[in-house]
Amino acid sequence: MARITLPGKSGRLGAVSILFAAVFVCLLNAVAMLLVQRFPGLSFDLTRAKLFKLSERTGEYIRNLQKDISIYVLAREETFAETSSYNAQANEVFKQFEKNSPRISLVYVDYVRNPEFASSYPGLIIKHGDILVALMGETGRGKYSLVKTEELFNYARGRQGELSIVSSRAEEAIYTAILSVTSDKPVRAAFITGHAEYTMDDFALVLEKNNYETVSWNLVRGGIDPGTDMILIIAPKEDFTPRELELLDSFLFNDGNYGKTLFYCADPSQPSLERIAVFLREWGVSVEDGVVFETDEMRVYNYQPFYAMADYAEEEFSGLLRTNSKPMLAPVSRPLRILFDYRNNYSVKSLLDFGPSAGVRPPNAPDTFTADDAVIRGPFPALVLCRYSVINRETGKAEKVSNVLAAGSAGILDTLAVDNPAFANTEYLVNLLNRLSGRQDIIPLSPKSFTGRGLNLPRFTVNILGLVFIFLFPAVILIAGLVIWIKRKRA
Repeated sequence: MARITLPGKSGRLGAVSILFAAVFVCLLNAVAMLLVQRFPGLSFDLTRAKLFKLSERTGEYIRNLQKDISIYVLAREETFAETSSYNAQANEVFKQFEKNSPRISLVYVDYVRNPEFASSYPGLIIKHGDILVALMGETGRGKYSLVKTEELFNYARGRQGELSIVSSRAEEAIYTAILSVTSDKPVRAAFITGHAEYTMDDFALVLEKNNYETVSWNLVRGGIDPGTDMILIIAPKEDFTPRELELLDSFLFNDGNYGKTLFYCADPSQPSLERIAVFLREWGVSVEDGVVFETDEMRVYNYQPFYAMADYAEEEFSGLLRTNSKPMLAPVSRPLRILFDYRNNYSVKSLLDFGPSAGVRPPNAPDTFTADDAVIRGPFPALVLCRYSVINRETGKAEKVSNVLAAGSAGILDTLAVDNPAFANTEYLVNLLNRLSGRQDIIPLSPKSFTGRGLNLPRFTVNILGLVFIFLFPAVILIAGLVIWIKRKRA
């Protein structure tokens, strides 16, 4: 006779638990479906980087728009979104712009079936999948800005030379386009050439993405266009002539109106530039010889002592950051020295400092040089702001100001620093230049990474974590499995 075994108490409890879980999941799905049907725009962004949500600053800006904007996606929605998961993310960002502002409308144009759409924008090269942001007026479409599909993302090149998408800049690209068509006058920045300067194309692109107009200018041509708001001099290898320095002084004086900014970046590869050094000393800062190194592994990039982090030294500009937890990278830097705090309407203060664990390797150091041999030790400035102010005698406040920014590192503007979302270089520098230029409407936006964040850990900690994950965890799991197997065998 067959023997029938009834499930024990634990078996019945397990079956009840499974049944309860299944019922709970079904109810949860039903509630979710009802919510979606009742509130079609309801969504939740659970990603760490908030890939599908606009930043608070962007949302606040577009909610206060006074002009009507149309965002044209030149593709059918399903075609655009189904091209890749990256496009799908960008498409959700487009919808957030429309959702957060009654002044913004999102329109999908079937560019394949409606090629005549391009005829409304003569001279503009448009392709399938691009995005066109247009200002709408009483007579129809006014100013417009084209965002190419590939400009919605940031890329990295692998070891084999292949390109891969690492982060989304969809919000930044659309916001900048909106700003471009609604702003009356962009900030104009001129990169000085003619002295073997670095070009820093990636930083120029950062400025353009934030509604700056960038140009190159050789002082041999003569004075700088009065419409220029700032000039950038990036690590020149040849000294300026007396005439060129007069043009810089004239630019900053601005016929007594001031309101201009000069941004100078140094580099250890520069030779002695006596006339530039005199110009900077008049503003209260000296660029010293040598190269900065860092002895604290937690304050360097990728264990490279000359790729040092800098600390925020004041609150006026660092307070504009969304978070002060991101470090500033100032790689391969010369040390700076502040000559005075205030003199004859000139004021000087440090914006970024290298920490107490930093030192300076002199240019003539022997091969046997070690960190203990350093004569100059931190803290000392990494970025200095010098200002000339015209003071109102009645109020005692500065009513006209021109600025000279001096950085010991040209690498502070390099690709590694400005394109890496782990560093605050882009947000901090754009915030700083916005404020010095009198711009309050530009919101620097950081790319939203599709990958996890890297950990800048000391080598000892990395080794310990490696041992834990490679040996300890597997061993614990193996032992636990053996114990359970032995207990069941004996039962």
